[in-house]
Amino acid sequence: MPSRFIALLLAALLFIPAALAAEGPAPLIEEMQAGGLVIYWRHAKTDRSQRDTDLSDINRCETQRNLNAEGRREARRVGQAFERHGIPVGDVLTSDFCRNRDTAELAFGRYERLDGLFNLPATRDPARRERLVSALREMLATPPADAAENTVIVGHNLNLRAAANVFVDEGGIAVFQPLGGDGFRHLGSLRPEDL
Repeated sequence: MPSRFIALLLAALLFIPAALAAEGPAPLIEEMQAGGLVIYWRHAKTDRSQRDTDLSDINRCETQRNLNAEGRREARRVGQAFERHGIPVGDVLTSDFCRNRDTAELAFGRYERLDGLFNLPATRDPARRERLVSALREMLATPPADAAENTVIVGHNLNLRAAANVFVDEGGIAVFQPLGGDGFRHLGSLRPEDL
């Protein structure tokens, strides 16, 4: 009996994101308007001809892959869409990388840098990689300080894949319901144009 209950519960949890996706972006946007979520936004589009070459000084943007002109426009549009839809934004947390900081600044005009969001591929130490994955899982599970707002994280794709097994393209947004000690639930994902 308990195993059947667990199977039904898992099926229900898997059905919710699929149901939201089947109805288009409107239900997910409504969830975001209500607050209380963690919104993971992969930085906006970048100039793929650039590479991260020297990260010894993370403030030197010229040694990193940065937003391209389209990405800068995209970041502004997403910030405007949050305003237009009335999506409340509390804390804005970002990786130290310039592309992430620029995305957050262009969209919201503010951010807090967190070392716990450092890009996984740039981390060679396996113990640090595991700490970064654990830190992101904890962030995704932590409800916003104000339940009427959403926490926005501007991060990297591989971190999200390792922590939550969710993939988003550049500029993509994954929406999570934080469950505290019980982890988190992926409610669905949006492309910038969905907003």
